[in-house]
Amino acid sequence: MIEAFGEDLLEGFEHETTSHSSSQFKDFLCVLEGFKTKFKNLHWSAYSNSIHVRIDELIDEISDYQDILAEEVQGIEGQFEPNFLKGTNFDFTCPHEAINNLISRTDTFYSKLPQTSDYAGVRSECEAFITQLHKLKYLFNLCKRGYAGN
Repeated sequence: MIEAFGEDLLEGFEHETTSHSSSQFKDFLCVLEGFKTKFKNLHWSAYSNSIHVRIDELIDEISDYQDILAEEVQGIEGQFEPNFLKGTNFDFTCPHEAINNLISRTDTFYSKLPQTSDYAGVRSECEAFITQLHKLKYLFNLCKRGYAGN
């Protein structure tokens, strides 16, 4: 098609390259791994069945998002080396505090994502994950308050 329009079609066009290294992605994958472990510990020590169930839902969301993120980034930047994944250690003892911290860290990660079209899916998946985190935060808060009916 370029031949049909001549060489001037691409004049002045520079392919946008990314200076984004995979280390930010790998670091965040390690953060997610750490949160999965922390939430599993909180799940086993939950103070109510409702929070126990919600934590299970959250662990599933984190795991699904982590897998999507890792596979999509490797499709863009190449395969990660084996054994890089080491969960970040967190000392939270309250699931409400932990989910707030997870939301904050995810927001920070999202704000630093490249704006090129290559990463459009990464940004979209992160937005969907943030949406799920806010929904689960709301449901966690319902567990904390208990029944507010008559």
